[in-house]
Amino acid sequence: MKKAILVALDYKDEDDFAMSLSELKGLCKACDIEYTKVIIQSITPTKPYYMGKGKVNEVKRMIDDEEMVIVGEELTPLQVRNLTEELGLEVTDRTDLILRIFASRAKTKEAKLQVEIARLNYELPRLAGMHEGIYSQQGGSGFRGAGETQLEIDRRRIHHQIATAKKELARLKKERQIQRQRRMRNQEEVVCLVGYTNSGKSSLMNLYTQKKVSAQDMLFATLETSTRRIRLADKKYILLSDTVGFISHLPHHLIEAFLSTLEEVKEADLILMVIDCSAKYVQKQIDVTLDTLQQLGVNHTPILYVYNKEDLPHDDLLVTRDPHVFISVKNETHIEEMEEEILRLLAQDEERVAMVIPYNEGEVYNTLKQRVHIIEESFPEDGIHLIVEVTSYYKNKYAKYIKMPEN
Repeated sequence: MKKAILVALDYKDEDDFAMSLSELKGLCKACDIEYTKVIIQSITPTKPYYMGKGKVNEVKRMIDDEEMVIVGEELTPLQVRNLTEELGLEVTDRTDLILRIFASRAKTKEAKLQVEIARLNYELPRLAGMHEGIYSQQGGSGFRGAGETQLEIDRRRIHHQIATAKKELARLKKERQIQRQRRMRNQEEVVCLVGYTNSGKSSLMNLYTQKKVSAQDMLFATLETSTRRIRLADKKYILLSDTVGFISHLPHHLIEAFLSTLEEVKEADLILMVIDCSAKYVQKQIDVTLDTLQQLGVNHTPILYVYNKEDLPHDDLLVTRDPHVFISVKNETHIEEMEEEILRLLAQDEERVAMVIPYNEGEVYNTLKQRVHIIEESFPEDGIHLIVEVTSYYKNKYAKYIKMPEN
């Protein structure tokens, strides 16, 4: 396990600074890095070193057996180079830690491509500061183009890798779109779990599924979007999607790279924002999640605020957002109330109708059992009598079976 010194910027906002520092420590833990000291940077970052020259010397004096220095902001290539030269050990930043975690957790081809694109975009502007000695002019015979530098060659190589990865990602995105279109044809409603990293999204998903998704007490335990067809208590089926957790100052490289995965959120019929109500900075975490959704272009999708971990101590003055429910995934409490709210919000486009299905059309009955909410059913001689809640799509599709009310 590597040891590191952390350098954090004091934003002059006590909660924001404390939350950012807590996240930085969590990122170190997820990267298997032990932080030994924390140094606070209280002035505006400087262009050459990020921190003031006096602070650089302070860090240098504090180095014992640490192998790296980690800064809680994204550093410029110049700052990385200057700090590395001054301190004589590895210097990295918050964005690099997040990229390391994502790279280690990526399992599917799509996730690996997304991480690769994000990493290459992060490295591209930093090439000039890497292996500076080899970036000398390489003109003359035997080289590709008179006067072309190694830096230009490497930049062109990275641009090519990004283009290749994006092309493959676009192919996978098309496959995902076809799956979404198939779901739309089947009128399967999609509910997406979003929220701050480590808020309990995957644990909630695991309540409903036999095929478990990763749910660990660490940042970014879930990286891939997992979608499962689940059955709620009233026998209604929905598609539930788990997504990568959000975090403050999520690097632009990652948001851009993961857009194809996060499009599940854009296409959802309902968003469940899972919130750790025991978190110290819960209000700021909600704001970060809403800001990230806005960056993704999610502006009009209904949101159910699910305050998880109600069994743990939390602020009695917590200001909730509506519509909301309090639950404990761990203790499986108030799950039925949450399902009722899900159904209520999904039913805004639904209408209650009576239907009669002939016995020789059992396939229609089986489809309705899987796709709509059946409130009542009986089996007299003339057919299967149903009271159902259906969307306008199913009302039109099965209009001939609808029994009009008698005057």
